[in-house]
Amino acid sequence: MARRRSGELFPTDAPVAGADLIGRADSVTALTAQLEQHFHRIVTGPRRTGKTSVCQAAVDRLRRRGWYTVSLDMFALASLAEVAEALTLAVLSNRSTMKKVLTKARRTGRTIAAATATTVTTRMQGELGEVVEIAFRPGIADRDPHRYFLDALALCERVAERDDRQLVLFIDEFQEFGAERQPYGEVDRLTKQMRSVLQKSDRVTCLFAGSIEHLMAELFTPRRRAFYRFGGFFSLPPIDDPDWRTGLAKRFARDDCTIDGDALTLLVETGEGHPRATMLVAQQAHAASLAAETNRIDVNLVREGLALALAADAASLDSDVDRIRRLGRHTFLLARRVAHGDKPYVGSTPSSAARGLQALRDAGFVERAGRGAWRLSDPLLRRYLVDMPN
Repeated sequence: MARRRSGELFPTDAPVAGADLIGRADSVTALTAQLEQHFHRIVTGPRRTGKTSVCQAAVDRLRRRGWYTVSLDMFALASLAEVAEALTLAVLSNRSTMKKVLTKARRTGRTIAAATATTVTTRMQGELGEVVEIAFRPGIADRDPHRYFLDALALCERVAERDDRQLVLFIDEFQEFGAERQPYGEVDRLTKQMRSVLQKSDRVTCLFAGSIEHLMAELFTPRRRAFYRFGGFFSLPPIDDPDWRTGLAKRFARDDCTIDGDALTLLVETGEGHPRATMLVAQQAHAASLAAETNRIDVNLVREGLALALAADAASLDSDVDRIRRLGRHTFLLARRVAHGDKPYVGSTPSSAARGLQALRDAGFVERAGRGAWRLSDPLLRRYLVDMPN
């Protein structure tokens, strides 16, 4: 019988379906319950630590309970016009008429505009306003991105009210609205107008997620910010070792694999609680078992999995190191000190160390581990820095 593919058993580069999450069931249940009570929620955490998977699982659960759902990934949207188009299409896609149009477009390979009868477009515009046009005529939003975006945001409430539904609006990587380069326009003006629309939307519940924690905090916690006290923060606790052990063993069992107890302990310790790192090492250990034609995962295969994981990530880790070097004069030295568990302030002036650590934090490479203590967010990057020659 053919063996299961490693990438399917241990996915690492895309959100994981709710049923496949390890150690997050309680978080999904709690987040869903809070959203269901019309509590806006903010979820923060480093990239690839599972926040998107948890958020999407909660959104999917609400969909199964009859809610309309809208999910946007700001990393995939380069301009406010693109955001307006994506938002409008996502809102309308909850309706059966639009679902039929999308199915027809996919089946025939045609554009949405070509697959839509003029009468359908006209009827939707008459019912919901001119903003729906941008879902059928890409590029129109470029004429006035700001106006079309706010109209698309208001469309969430309009559609939910018309269809007597509740709607959850999930915006991932929300900190992009506050990014220094301001890809969507002046942040204070835009967020004030967003807040004005959303606070009037009684049927819309918002879920915001972000991977740059200090930027998310800057958008939601200062009194001067438009989103001050707009919802509360929802914390994702670390995944406990017992949950990791149970979940990983079950994943291996899907391919009729067993994993030795000491090998499982080593695997969990190697991942240091980081979801993506843990899954990648497990994935590569499983791939090594395929090459060795064995269904037993032992300590040697876990060690080989770690080596393969570091090799698979070598190009991106090299890129991370280059970026760390460019952040400042002392940032590479500081990152290596943190990786080795040394005190970062020793050997540097307090001001230069503080600036370097802040730059590393702002770039998502380090995070606070307590008063005066720091750690690398990615355990594989930590090992890479430790193993680099002096």
